[in-house]
Amino acid sequence: MERLHTVSTIAANRGVTVRSVKNWLAAAKAGEHGELGEMINGRRHFSDAERDIVISYASDRVKAAPTGQTTPTAALTVVTGNHRQTIDNPNFGGSISLANLRGNAEIAAYADPVAAANAAAALMAAAAEAMDLDAAARLEVLQQTQAAAAALERQAADLQQRQIEYRVKSDLIGLIQNKETARLSELLGKAGALTGND
Repeated sequence: MERLHTVSTIAANRGVTVRSVKNWLAAAKAGEHGELGEMINGRRHFSDAERDIVISYASDRVKAAPTGQTTPTAALTVVTGNHRQTIDNPNFGGSISLANLRGNAEIAAYADPVAAANAAAALMAAAAEAMDLDAAARLEVLQQTQAAAAALERQAADLQQRQIEYRVKSDLIGLIQNKETARLSELLGKAGALTGND
């Protein structure tokens, strides 16, 4: 969409002041049309259709005036006299140096701060995941160690109890064995006496 009209050109074509056109524009904005035109290089530009909407809020007299013609006024002759001196317009050139408009403080900035932050975040996430995996592995080893120690502790306690029982049984068996061995020896001695062998 081409937007070739401005507030100034509409005012010139209708022979009114810029203020009048701005009043029409405000009325259009407050009405059913809302915001008209588009800001281009600091100035609002309008298409043909948008210009016609703006003009529709003008007075009937202005609406009736043909485009490009002003309302007839009394003829005036202006004599400028010789008090004015014409001076050539300055040549500003085609470039602006921002260095002349700011201070001397140097500003440090990353070329791509978002990419740098994303890379750091990915590194931190990887470190966090590695820590979680290592902690889980260590916890598993700890649990296995605890289970093994508990099982071996039960086995050791059982062995200790069996050792106590074994000592009692061994002592008792030894006592009985000695008694029976003595009895057998006594009987064998009697048998030997029958043959004359001491």
